[in-house]
Amino acid sequence: MPRSGDPSAQALKRSVETRIGTTFVLLMQVRVLVVGVTVVVDERVRGDPWALGVLALAALVSVVVLAGWERVVLRLFEQPALLAFDVLIGYAVLQVGGIFGPYFLVTVVAPGLAGLLYRWPVAALLCAQQTVLYYTALYRSGQGDEETGIALPLLIALPAFYVIGALVGTVLRRLFDEHAAAEESRWRMEAQAMAAEERTRLAREMHDSLTATLAGIALSATGLPAWVRKSPERAETEARRIATAAQVASREARSLISELRDDAVQRPLGDAVREMATEWESAAGVPVSVDAEPGADLPLRARHEMVTIVREALENVRRHAHASRVDIEVAAVEGGLEVRVRDDGRGLPGRPGADGWLDALARDGHYGLVGMHERAHRAGGRLAVASTPGGGTAITVLLPDEGSGAEQARAALGRH
Repeated sequence: MPRSGDPSAQALKRSVETRIGTTFVLLMQVRVLVVGVTVVVDERVRGDPWALGVLALAALVSVVVLAGWERVVLRLFEQPALLAFDVLIGYAVLQVGGIFGPYFLVTVVAPGLAGLLYRWPVAALLCAQQTVLYYTALYRSGQGDEETGIALPLLIALPAFYVIGALVGTVLRRLFDEHAAAEESRWRMEAQAMAAEERTRLAREMHDSLTATLAGIALSATGLPAWVRKSPERAETEARRIATAAQVASREARSLISELRDDAVQRPLGDAVREMATEWESAAGVPVSVDAEPGADLPLRARHEMVTIVREALENVRRHAHASRVDIEVAAVEGGLEVRVRDDGRGLPGRPGADGWLDALARDGHYGLVGMHERAHRAGGRLAVASTPGGGTAITVLLPDEGSGAEQARAALGRH
């Protein structure tokens, strides 16, 4: 099993405890049902106040346990002796109702719980206690004398059901543990595959973007001395381009380093965006409001792209927008999931041409939005920009559900 400090270990532990708790609740419900049917069917019990009181006590204990089963299961894990008290209640039921029929079924629940919750030594001890009390109830009730002969083999064999109940509980617990181990193995393999895929993606981005930018800087810098001799004006222009490209390369390098160190995408999208927005608000001094719809999330790869897009959008606000407020919305929409980052800043300069904002910004050397668009496209979605000079900017990204086409994304974005 994984280490206790590992988040996957805690998740697996909760998974096992949930299955054990579900089985525990089922057994308690069976006990309440058996007691209720017994009271309805057995006229002898209904006419005996003492027997009726004992059965009512057994039902009441079961109902109370059902009401707080989470705390009860944890207590039973820590203190096996508490289950011995349940065995005594079973003995009282046998004493007033007899050792046959539904009364005996009430006592089988405790050994089943022992096998489910504990190791064999504890379960065996409880089965022995239950068997001793069974024969004590048999002796005190005198049923053995009345039914000697035909019922004798049955009287001897009935306590074997305590062992069978404990064995069934043990098998269920082993199945739960094996299923948890299989889940843990699958999660680890998926994590390794995702890590390898992420390393490959980062290497590809470094080669395609950062390396290309640095190569362009080197090439321009190589020709700069010649331009200084031939045309100082052209040399000045080239120097500005080199400086701009160096800034772009620096931003790309910081982004890649941040992605290498960032584990935020391991959490749900809403939590990752809130944490990132809080850190950005503290650094930039601009209030950020995050409205994330519960349950709105993405697969790991798409979530990574979306978190990076939101981070870049916030960085653009800090550098260029001069905004006093930013609003981030994460919501499930028809056909997919939508994320919108809206600021009240000065907006993008001018208006888009026939090719739209992205081409206009690329021509002016602003590649941040272009990179965000490429990330949205890689994740299978679309990015739209709405901006008014002096009226702020809204960046909307729609990632469709798996199997949804690009046309759905374009149609949904066209409505905004």
